[in-house]
Amino acid sequence: MQFKSFILKTILIVLLIPVGCATQKARPYIGDKLLDKPGIDLSKVQTLTFPQVKEIIVSEGLGFTSLKAKAGITITSPEINGEFRCKGVLRFQKPGKIRVIGSKLARTVFDMLSDGENYWFYLPKEKVVYKGKCNVMRKTNTNAYIFPDDIAALLEYDRLFEGRHAYMETWPSFWLVHILDRRGEEVVPYGRLSVDRIDNTVTELTMFKPDSFVRVQASFHDYVEINGQSIPKTIQIHWPDTKTTLTLNLNNIVVNEPLKPEIFQFKKPKRAEIIEIN
Repeated sequence: MQFKSFILKTILIVLLIPVGCATQKARPYIGDKLLDKPGIDLSKVQTLTFPQVKEIIVSEGLGFTSLKAKAGITITSPEINGEFRCKGVLRFQKPGKIRVIGSKLARTVFDMLSDGENYWFYLPKEKVVYKGKCNVMRKTNTNAYIFPDDIAALLEYDRLFEGRHAYMETWPSFWLVHILDRRGEEVVPYGRLSVDRIDNTVTELTMFKPDSFVRVQASFHDYVEINGQSIPKTIQIHWPDTKTTLTLNLNNIVVNEPLKPEIFQFKKPKRAEIIEIN
């Protein structure tokens, strides 16, 4: 009976809120700018069912296990009074492991790491390490403004469907996939994917907090084909709570190469304070 009740609630959400309950507290989709794009071949727009689109998303994710790249990094945040640019390296491995190190003038300016269970955000200049548990609510008054576990989750969007229900809207140039989660007796938005109807790439991803407000948003651009995998060269991530945007412009990309386990092992820096942020 509980399962039937959950299905009925899910159907009601789909019927009563055409653009999805998730859009009530996130940027709404007010139109499709397909016709504004130069050189778009409308004959290439595909008509697929939701199971077909879901299969594309999941199968693409299953073939993607690791990523390493160099990166041009741009951060905008009130914490740094505007925009900061540096170079860096990125290492990612499923499930949930990521390391991004930013450097400028041969000095490390930040080192962020998630091992799938915990994450750390180290700022050498401030001599502080912000530490938290992955997939756990964070304090809103912390001075940490970037969260490595969110970055890892955004790169594993195929896992959003696990144990959850979803439905899809069809727009002229993209599919909008809404992923719903059950919290007690409520059905709440968990994630939302925008998938290009021409090349099947994920162009936007929004993840939500339990209160249905936006936790983190990402956009993916400039896809390239590497070893049979479609990889975005530009990833932009935004955290509304901290008003922070992280942009990664990737180069020297290597896909599905084994990575050394020690890359994702945290070592406490000398004379650094560790602050728990969960």
